[in-house]
Amino acid sequence: MKTIREDIKNRSFKKVYLLYGNEDYLKRSLKNQLKTAVAGEDEMNVMSVNGKDPDLSRLKNFTDTLPFFAEKRLIMMTDTGLFKSSSDGFVEWIETLPETACVIFTEEEADKRNRLFKKVSEMGHAAELNHPEEKELERWILGFIKNRGMNIRTDAYRLFLDCISEDMDDVQNELEKLCAYAADTGIITREDVSSICRVKTESRVFDMISAAAFKHKDEAFDLYYDLLALREKPLRILYLLGRELMRLLLIKHLLKEQKTRREIADALKVKPFICDKMMSQANMFSEKKLKELTDLALSLEKDVKTGDLDEQLSIELLLLKITED
Repeated sequence: MKTIREDIKNRSFKKVYLLYGNEDYLKRSLKNQLKTAVAGEDEMNVMSVNGKDPDLSRLKNFTDTLPFFAEKRLIMMTDTGLFKSSSDGFVEWIETLPETACVIFTEEEADKRNRLFKKVSEMGHAAELNHPEEKELERWILGFIKNRGMNIRTDAYRLFLDCISEDMDDVQNELEKLCAYAADTGIITREDVSSICRVKTESRVFDMISAAAFKHKDEAFDLYYDLLALREKPLRILYLLGRELMRLLLIKHLLKEQKTRREIADALKVKPFICDKMMSQANMFSEKKLKELTDLALSLEKDVKTGDLDEQLSIELLLLKITED
């Protein structure tokens, strides 16, 4: 990101950029910043191409044509899949781009061994934009709040993390609501977060398992009944319980293989700080116990789907099993 921002600041643009990774907010933000910097409000010299199998001859015709009352012609290409497949013709096109052309690729995935990836890296810049680490996320959240002349209390911030997904668009939307709600006081409190942000079902399921593991049966069931009161479907709760138990079992296996925290987080596709919480929870169980619980969860889900077992009863049976020694 730093390289792209410097290019924008210095108005010294490379011929080609690749924005890839799983964080759509960051990709979209940088793409829009580049578009504004390169082309401004000019649409005559801008082409947008979406999807696979882009027409290479059309692209060449566009970039080979001199810009009309502008410095550059800009092509924005999205989800082409060219960085995961053979793309020799596009490599040759990038090699011959004139100084008056700029191309921005936005992709979900990119293979660094791919010829086009290597060519873009050589002639331009490839930026991997994934969900931020906890420290990066914290800086972004606190910066967002500070820019609106507000503050957030520590306990409110920790609760807020339990309410948001990994998607930065979700984080921004929740922050917008919070800042508007607490605008009169200028300080976001835990009560504000509780009033505005719905704690994710996944977080409540995580807490249910923790409570049951500590033999706090009443607390586990209260969390379950809270979800029912919020009209969460019992079958979805059962699915999430089973999925969480399977992920804890996977953590056990990965720890036995001496995988690092970063490798485990990548395998689970979660933020490292969430991985830390999951690893702590996995340590509450033996591998044998987790295997029994995952097998039970799968069996209960099957019985519910075949009509042999009541949905709510299935979850109660699973929670009781978790509390057993």
